[in-house]
Formats: sequence, structure tokens, C-alpha cells
Amino acid sequence: MSLKVENFHLGFGELSLFEDASLQLAAGEIVCLATGVLDGGTSFLKACAGIVPFQRGTLLVDGEDIDQLSADQIFRKVSYCYESGGLVSLFTVYNNIALPLKYHRNFDNEFIVKRIQFVAEQLEITDILEYDVHQLNDVQLRLVNLARALVIRPKLLLADELQSGMSPVMREKILAILKQYCDETGASLLMTTTAGDSHSIAQRVYRIEDKKIVLE
Repeated sequence: MSLKVENFHLGFGELSLFEDASLQLAAGEIVCLATGVLDGGTSFLKACAGIVPFQRGTLLVDGEDIDQLSADQIFRKVSYCYESGGLVSLFTVYNNIALPLKYHRNFDNEFIVKRIQFVAEQLEITDILEYDVHQLNDVQLRLVNLARALVIRPKLLLADELQSGMSPVMREKILAILKQYCDETGASLLMTTTAGDSHSIAQRVYRIEDKKIVLE
């Protein structure tokens, strides 16, 4: 699924994060956005997911203006993977992953169980499915958010600083899973990264500079 952002302006009050920024992501592509401290990378991803409103510009998801899509239409096209937070604290890990399947799709319980088991085994989080959210460390929290994003098999996945805190071995394993997912489904991936993260699976790497998005 394609993503096209042009003449993008985003800010909060007196704080301006992006001015006339642009980025394009073709169907099936994997792109990284290298970010620094408080430079707006998370806010940019959230705008692409329809979570944060932007002030001006064009933001097309699969050729459709995101402002013209309902929350349900966006949900069926896009998954946003939180760096932190994002989970329901009263639910177990299993129920957090099941949430989008139970409440946004009409799937029977057998299908839901199989889908969750498949994703959990891939990400090697089967042993924490019955944990409460407060029992998770930072890396586990990211993996559970990724599982919840992948379980609906999105066509556009937005992952915010997913690699932070992972060992090199775990990082490459997770990246390999994401590349395989995109290769098999034709899905696109836009992932923010920080210093020390790997760009090994990316076709292009961008960075944020002077409130714009430029190629590395």
C-alpha cells in the first residue's frame, strides 16, 4: 500500500515540527526514517496513521486522502506500532493482541486463537501471553505492540523506534520477520530509527533536517 506525503506542515501551538516536508512510500517498500531527540518522528508517524492532525499538506494512503477516510477505514489499511504505551493496562498481553480482531473484525474465536499463536510464535512471545502489561519490560512492550499490529495483517505498517533496546541478534531476527512479511503480503513498512539501529532491510533511509524530510 502506498503512502504519499507532500507540502506537510505539522506543529503544536507555537512549536513547529515540519514545514513543507515530503515522503513517498510505494506498495511493498520498506523505508526508514532516522530520527533524533524531539525532532517530530513519532508525531509524523502518528499523522500518517490518522492519530495526530496536521495543519496543511497532502497525506494520501493508497491514493486516498486520509482526512476523507473514517477511523474504521484507516484501521483496515494501517497499523501503528507504538514505541511505548499503546496497550490497555487492564488486559493481559493475549487480550491486547486479540483486541483488534475481536472488536474491529468479525472473526470467530478459533481463528483468533490461531492467528495470535502464529504471530506470538514468530516473535517468540508465547511465554508472556498471560502477563499483565505492567509486567513487561521495554523490549517486550515493543514486541507486543508489534504483534498487535501484525495480527490484522496490515497493508501499511508504521513502526516507531521498534529496535530500541534489542540485542543485535534479536534486532536482525525481528527485521527479517518484517521483511518476510512485506515480501509475502506486498505490505509497506515505514519505521523510525535512532542511533545504533539497523537499516539493513530498508530500500531507502530518510532523516529529519530543518523541519523537512531528506534522503540520507
